[in-house]
Amino acid sequence: MTMKIIVPLDGSNAGFKVIHHAIELAKLFNDEIVLLNIQPSLQELGLPTIKKGGFMLQGQDVKYSAKVRIGIPAMEIIAESNDKEIRYITMAIGKGKAEAIGSVSKHVVQLAKCPVLLIPEHAQ
Repeated sequence: MTMKIIVPLDGSNAGFKVIHHAIELAKLFNDEIVLLNIQPSLQELGLPTIKKGGFMLQGQDVKYSAKVRIGIPAMEIIAESNDKEIRYITMAIGKGKAEAIGSVSKHVVQLAKCPVLLIPEHAQ
């Protein structure tokens, strides 16, 4: 059974940087990466973000899929992670805010049933 690593993408540079870390994990465990974008409405708004993430994964020798969900970001990430095949959720933190861990990350860490890997924006 192929396990999966969820990578929530919000369109920020920090979010896209997480993809490199997810690729390392996916190669290590032979996992599939699931790019996930959450929109408050209109699923089409998430497509440019998902396409950019998919472009970054091309040629990396990892399986991946992409989804756009509609709703509240933390709740939709948790709903997606309830799949028994999810190994990790990898998320960016920092994004230039005074508070290093935002509300979405906090809620995901508190509610997730799988490990959550938080990657600082400045991580190499």
